[in-house]
Parts: sequence; C-alpha cells; structure tokens
Amino acid sequence: MSRREYPVNVRFFAEANKADTERFATPIKLENPPRETFMQKIPVISERNVKAIFPFRADDGSLGCAFKLDDSGRINLDVVSTERRGTSLVAFIGTKQGSHQVIDMVIDRTVRDGIIVIQRGLTQGEVEAMRKQWPGWKKLKVES
Repeated sequence: MSRREYPVNVRFFAEANKADTERFATPIKLENPPRETFMQKIPVISERNVKAIFPFRADDGSLGCAFKLDDSGRINLDVVSTERRGTSLVAFIGTKQGSHQVIDMVIDRTVRDGIIVIQRGLTQGEVEAMRKQWPGWKKLKVES
C-alpha cells in the first residue's frame, strides 16, 4: 500500500534527547510519568510495519490493540527497546477525523517478538477502521 492508501495511521515515536534540534525533535507532554519532554519527529514504527492486529477491551472501557509487526518493524522495536530503556515511546493514531496522542509507555524491557501493544485509549471507530485496513487480523499471543 502506498502512504495515501492507509485510512488509519498508527505511529510510535521515541522520546528524543533534550539537546536535539527542532529539525529532529518536537516538544510533547507525557502522562506516564507526567512531564514535558521531546519526541523524535520521525516514527520508529508506523502503519507500514503492521502485519496483523488484535483489538481488545481495556480495563477503563476504551479499546486497546496488539500490533504484530513485519520484520522491519520487529527490528526497530528490538533496537528502540534495547537502546532507549527508561525513556518513553509515544503512540499516535490518525484517521480522516484527525490525529491524537493515545498513550505514552515507558520502555522497561527489550521486546524481540515484534508485538507492540496500545493498552488503552482507542475508540470503537478507530478499531473498526483498523479492522478494515488489516482484514486478516487474528488473535495474537501477547507476552505479559
């Protein structure tokens, strides 16, 4: 699919170094833990890396989703989760209605299986659009 053919954008951005210039980083407010920091302007993982999805109901009533990544995405996730431990990864979802920050997650371990999870914060409409985009979705074994 070309970039324009993706009705849903799923992007994960790594926390940037404070010393990075405006060309490479942008300011952002995080919730986990609450603070102001910077994130890279180029995503580490995007919708182009997604092979399959598994949406689920989150504890807060919103929806979450596990994303099975292709080989390129799996390698990117392995690298960022190894090299940036203790920093945050920020998830954004974009549709025709707009884009929003869904969740930020502290990187606390290396992830080698190529599965990244948004634990909460997705809407029913976003999940339905993702199901259309990745019609071959199926249940995935997600590490705890």
